[in-house]
Amino acid sequence: MSGGLEGAYHVKPVAAAIRDAQDLFPKYGDYQEARRHALKLRFWPSGMSEERGTVVDLDWEWIKAMIGEKVGELRIDDQIAGQNNLRIIFYVSDIILPNEPLPKIWLLSILQKKSWDFTKNDLRTFRTRLAVLKLRTYGPHN
Repeated sequence: MSGGLEGAYHVKPVAAAIRDAQDLFPKYGDYQEARRHALKLRFWPSGMSEERGTVVDLDWEWIKAMIGEKVGELRIDDQIAGQNNLRIIFYVSDIILPNEPLPKIWLLSILQKKSWDFTKNDLRTFRTRLAVLKLRTYGPHN
């Protein structure tokens, strides 16, 4: 069976995103529920050019302040551990690393969004995590 449950992307969190999730969800079951939502990103359609859309049953949108950087937010409508308005911040890479079968979608953060826009500190955090990820994983020229 090809393409079935695997999807078109491998979804992988950066270490800081794992810490974010552990802070938000100290109970293992709640952490796993958020993880299940994040893994829906593996079904991201290749060549996505829209500004927003749906992946499986969740809405997503590119972060407007980071247009062109392929960083988006996946919206979790479910309440998990008393937290609502949850956002998974992700980066879509079209580069397939050596010895890897699929490109990756990297999870940069998970947070409870409390206002309409992201704060300057949120954006700084996302950009810094993205820069470190790109440098460590894809080299200094990406």
